[in-house]
Amino acid sequence: MESPALSSVIDSLNQFNDPRDPKKIIHPLPTILFISICAIFCGANSWEDIVMWAEVHKKWLSKYVDVSNGTPSYSTIRRIFMIIKPACWGALTQKVLSSHHSNKKAEVHISIDGKTLRGSKCAAKDIRAMQIVSAWSTENNIILGEVKTDSKSNEVTAIPLLLALLDLEDATISIDAIACNETIVKAILDKGANYLLGLKKNQPTLYAAVEDYVQAEGANPDNLTCDYFDDTHGRLVRRRYFVFDTPEHIKALGFSEMNTVIATETISSSPYKEGISAEWRYYITNNDKTNTQLPRFIRDHWQIESTHWLLDVHLNDDKDKKYSKNAAENFAKTKRFLLNMVKLRPPKGKKRSVRANLKLVGWNLDYLEELIFS
Repeated sequence: MESPALSSVIDSLNQFNDPRDPKKIIHPLPTILFISICAIFCGANSWEDIVMWAEVHKKWLSKYVDVSNGTPSYSTIRRIFMIIKPACWGALTQKVLSSHHSNKKAEVHISIDGKTLRGSKCAAKDIRAMQIVSAWSTENNIILGEVKTDSKSNEVTAIPLLLALLDLEDATISIDAIACNETIVKAILDKGANYLLGLKKNQPTLYAAVEDYVQAEGANPDNLTCDYFDDTHGRLVRRRYFVFDTPEHIKALGFSEMNTVIATETISSSPYKEGISAEWRYYITNNDKTNTQLPRFIRDHWQIESTHWLLDVHLNDDKDKKYSKNAAENFAKTKRFLLNMVKLRPPKGKKRSVRANLKLVGWNLDYLEELIFS
């Protein structure tokens, strides 16, 4: 007897429109999709891996899907990943994730950043590497959504598309300097959200004006809102945050509702390097300077980069050599679905690292069932 959660997963897979010729179908579409999800969750990195995993676990699979015609070939699985629309695949994974996340918190801070899938590049076929722009929830520790783009510069057009998919009301959206343009600022404000953007020299006039003001007047004790030491990762770091109202002459150079400037000074020393280094970074936001969470938003933005590191190191995201854009994107979305589920539902009992939990999915079918059906 299938559990309600199991029925929900299978029902979701059954909702996909199968574009294949009905007369030529040997393996039902839900069977191929279910096999693919389970195999990728268990460490499959190629179409051949998925086939091998399915052959080994055919008896287990038969409890949930129709494998009476055997397991699909690698070319069949690859073709399905090429014809399934990534937006539909992403909607399915987010639907399952939402059904498993009964205690989801309201979003306060969302980080957005892009990541290159370097394995999707093929110089011989003149195929550029694909970029995926993702939104990360610092409250819920999950990826909220992603949008594909074909180049780093196209993140400017991809970010508004990603924002449109999300519920952002009252949240603060942090993005690196690539988002310093009026189009993205307006898209954030139109969603009822707040922005916090890194400021770099791609906005030379604004950057120079902020830098000059900080060094002349902004970095004074009256504006210092946070000052602490961090001695992790083998080095000693002092972080100071200066927060102040945006002067009128700088507002005239900037973006809508640019109310506050934040300047951070990072002073660090390491036993592996001589001397002490100091670095300044600047940020702009429509938040009021009295918002005590601004330093946390800046510090927590790194979490999305940490997630990209996990995808590369433990899920081989950067080494996936799939040149069909749909196939590469669908495979990448499935890996992000896996990472979300492992972070959302770590195995009961002994506390382990994310790496260990990812390994455990492939070694323990009970944990795999818990992730997919729980």
